[in-house]
Amino acid sequence: MVAATESIGAGRTSPICFAVTHRVEWQRLPALKAVRLRDDAASALAMLVPLLGCGEEAAAMAFDALADNAQMSGASRALAAIAHEERVHDALLRQLGDALPVANGTTKMLAASRRFHVRLRAGGPVAHLARIAALDSAVCTILSRLTHERGVIAQDAAVCALLQRIRNDEARHVATSRRLALDQGTTPQLRDIAASTRVALANTLELAGAAFETLGVDPAALDRRLRALPNGLLQ
Repeated sequence: MVAATESIGAGRTSPICFAVTHRVEWQRLPALKAVRLRDDAASALAMLVPLLGCGEEAAAMAFDALADNAQMSGASRALAAIAHEERVHDALLRQLGDALPVANGTTKMLAASRRFHVRLRAGGPVAHLARIAALDSAVCTILSRLTHERGVIAQDAAVCALLQRIRNDEARHVATSRRLALDQGTTPQLRDIAASTRVALANTLELAGAAFETLGVDPAALDRRLRALPNGLLQ
């Protein structure tokens, strides 16, 4: 069992993938009560947390840029608020990661994740919003499966609650990104952009299949779900 009081890997403060300004310090968050997972589950989660954290860093920067974009001036306040929430998620994941074993062998996964997030920026703000809606809806699926009531992580109430909090926030982010993208008009091209984003994410996560399986998530079933654009997302 891994307990938060063991401070395994304490002091991780460097960026995972991207240097984010105005980072929320995780040490100032309410303390994580405890991490009570089997050793293999704790190690598997330690592999996934940096991947999620890379996404939160990228998201904070993405929403900062969108909030500052003149084309999005009418929604700048809402976008800036989401950027702050992404910084809180980053802090929550850093807090969780500090309580888990140090993950080894993540270099290739994180390099792939960084490349994936850099490519999301192409094509202007509307395309970026479509990609974000597709990505964040996929993150909601991932976190829902990880925190399933009969899953491994559900045995740890504190960790489960932390990940569910992030999932619930991301669901609201999907709604905002989707609305702003559709305000500019939906097109087959926009749906194609979103669909390709889901496929690219699934390709990136293939390297983490063993970690998902250890945590009670069928990696093949998750892969199929991630590759499919949800009905009505950009319609």
